[in-house]
Amino acid sequence: MELNGIYKLSYTLDREPKDLILSVELRQIEGLMKKGQNVWCGYATLDKMPYEKTDLSHCVNARLAAQRIGRILKDELKAKAKESNQVLRVKKEEIK
Repeated sequence: MELNGIYKLSYTLDREPKDLILSVELRQIEGLMKKGQNVWCGYATLDKMPYEKTDLSHCVNARLAAQRIGRILKDELKAKAKESNQVLRVKKEEIK
C-alpha cells in the first residue's frame, strides 16, 4: 500500500513544451466510520488544482491510481490533438 503517487508527463504540442503533473494522496477518513468502510480515501490534484473526475473513495494504492488516471489523461490529450490537427509528442513519462 502506497500513500502517495505522482504521474509526470512532459510533452510538446506543436513544438511548445508543456508539463502535466498528477498527484494522488491517500488520507484517513475523519470522523465516525461505518462498518466495513474503507479507512483510506484518495484525493487527486492535477497541476495543483483538485481533480474530481475519477472516484477515489475505494482507492488503496495511490501509485497505481496515479498511473491509471495519468494514462487516461494522456490518451485524452492525444485524441484532442489529433482532432484539432496538432502534433503531440511525449518526451518523458514518469511514475513515482
